[in-house]
Amino acid sequence: MSNLFNQAAGATKEAVGNILGNKDLADKGRGQWAEGKGEQKMHEGQARSEEENPNMHRAGDSVKNTGGAAKEKFGQAIGNERMEAEGRSQRAQAKGNAEHHENLAKDNTRSGF
Repeated sequence: MSNLFNQAAGATKEAVGNILGNKDLADKGRGQWAEGKGEQKMHEGQARSEEENPNMHRAGDSVKNTGGAAKEKFGQAIGNERMEAEGRSQRAQAKGNAEHHENLAKDNTRSGF
């Protein structure tokens, strides 16, 4: 379930539990709301971290590119077209990620991060 759904469902359960005098339902609702709120905060923190420090991804992009190149060459060497294609795909994905992270770095430099 999404974090917003958990928050809404939890708030509803808590309200209904309070109206009916059902402490157990109210407590479960409070817990579900808190779980959803915690997930939301975690996702916001991850997104902020990526925006503020895209350079942390460069090493991962490089590793993924190198691994893709190795897989592609090995696939060529043994005549495994599927492995070769997977390697090309992995390299293309790493290149796209690297371009995205480079753009984030440029944007952050302009905005003063």
